[in-house]
Amino acid sequence: MRSEKKPWSPLLCDELIEEILSRLPVKPLIQFKCVCKGWNSLMSDPYFIKLHLSKSAAKDDLEHLQLMKNVCLGSIPEIHMESCDVSSLFHSLQIETFLFNFANMPGYHLVGSCNGLHCGVSEIPEGYHVCFWNKATRVISRESPTLSFSPGIGRRTMFGFGYDPSSDKYKVVAIALTMLSLDVSEKTEMKVYGAGDSSWRNLKGFPVLWTLPKVGGVYLTGTLNWVVIKGKETIHSEIVIISVDLEKETCRSLFLPDDFCCFDTNIGVFRDSLCVWQDSNTHLGLWQMKKFGDDKSWIQLINFSYLHLKIRPNEEKSMILPLCMSNNGDFFMLKFTRNADDEYQTILYNQGDGKSQVYVVPSGSFRTLLWRNLKIFTKSLVIPY
Repeated sequence: MRSEKKPWSPLLCDELIEEILSRLPVKPLIQFKCVCKGWNSLMSDPYFIKLHLSKSAAKDDLEHLQLMKNVCLGSIPEIHMESCDVSSLFHSLQIETFLFNFANMPGYHLVGSCNGLHCGVSEIPEGYHVCFWNKATRVISRESPTLSFSPGIGRRTMFGFGYDPSSDKYKVVAIALTMLSLDVSEKTEMKVYGAGDSSWRNLKGFPVLWTLPKVGGVYLTGTLNWVVIKGKETIHSEIVIISVDLEKETCRSLFLPDDFCCFDTNIGVFRDSLCVWQDSNTHLGLWQMKKFGDDKSWIQLINFSYLHLKIRPNEEKSMILPLCMSNNGDFFMLKFTRNADDEYQTILYNQGDGKSQVYVVPSGSFRTLLWRNLKIFTKSLVIPY
């Protein structure tokens, strides 16, 4: 129960006002903070923040979703970020994109998004720093303690960002493959950090990897998930999903579908289900894990030929990226064709009848392509600490 306070309105009860406000987008809510002290404190109230987030996540439209990616401008090494409304990709003749630095900190680049928060990483001589940022509210966390790995002559890193509901804390997981010397195989290390923690911790039970995942970990119900090749030698390697439990800070392996070929495997989350897909440049196949953690529950949701979309595989190089799925099973996808104009199209694919609607994205809407770095997220009031 909340403490007794003066009602905000003589006409409506506070509970009804909260319910109305929880259904609004983030931008007007931030503007409403100046209405009165009660509304100002409401926007940072943990209960209201979670209420608003749950209603936003349940919406079956594109209006509340944004797409974000890292971009490099010409020969300038500094990394910026670019974002746009997902709805504009399907409904607008002109798409408005926004170019910005991560929280006005030029050394940072985006590695993950969860519940409206973004995780940025900055590489320094001693290792790495991370911080969390809410772009909508412009609130940023403190920098993390320095992340460091075993010394070596070369290193590759990958990150994942998610939420641990048991501790109500946002966490980032870092994977590193470090080459210790020319005659020693690479060492696999994995560490985890939670907002406000004083140090990074080693994650238990992580397997030896042959190579790093292609994309950052995808978040689902308290876990981060990657498609990886594990094993020290090619002949003994195995392609699996590694799932990290953010509460226990342990990991386990999940097997891919039985009829799943292992070339160019991608992973994502659609409507609270873990999915994997393959784009072979002639077909797109997508599988859904109906019960998370049960690798016997895979079902195939999509399997269509590029010819269905009038794509000529032998004449042009195209890639299709599923973005999100509606409640009725429609998939919203982004198609990129590598040619002189670097064309983008958006696709609305209906699972039921196999029909597709294709929309042309205006030329020049995206400055550069970092295909696997695209992040889709919901704006929120979540505080990054």
